[in-house]
Amino acid sequence: MPSSANEKLSCPAGTRRLFLVAPVLALVLTFVGYWLASPFIPGHVAIHMGPDGVGYGSALRMLVVCAVIAAVSFVVGGITARGFLVAGHWYQVEKAIVISVEAFAYAVLGVGLGSVMSTLGVESNGTSSQSVGLGLLSFVIVFILASIIYVVALPKGQLEELQARQQPTE
Repeated sequence: MPSSANEKLSCPAGTRRLFLVAPVLALVLTFVGYWLASPFIPGHVAIHMGPDGVGYGSALRMLVVCAVIAAVSFVVGGITARGFLVAGHWYQVEKAIVISVEAFAYAVLGVGLGSVMSTLGVESNGTSSQSVGLGLLSFVIVFILASIIYVVALPKGQLEELQARQQPTE
């Protein structure tokens, strides 16, 4: 039982870095990377593959959409983690939920960067659907790496004890 109200509302050390500093840094580095590489990126890149073929669009617009999705996911993951931690309801399932949401956010940034950066130095008319495949590969790799980092960095989830079912007595 916490000894004061301030203790009850505090999260474990390092969670602010995980849920505030790291996401903001990831978003900033995404756009700095794009800005530095933009002279070598074609104006239009493959952003979608479907039964009707390859869809092309603006590389910057793709990164902005990915950044917005990631930002919303970062906020949802952070609020969810804080709610679970403050309430003292930090079990393995809750930890897995938070890790999945946060890793998804990083992976969305990864798919945007992977797709766009795979077109570095390619002529505008030379972009292909291969960049979509590389973007999806980067999604998987970044998701796995972010999951591992958050599993190690977050507090261990408590084991949830299941209540034994009581048989009705007649």
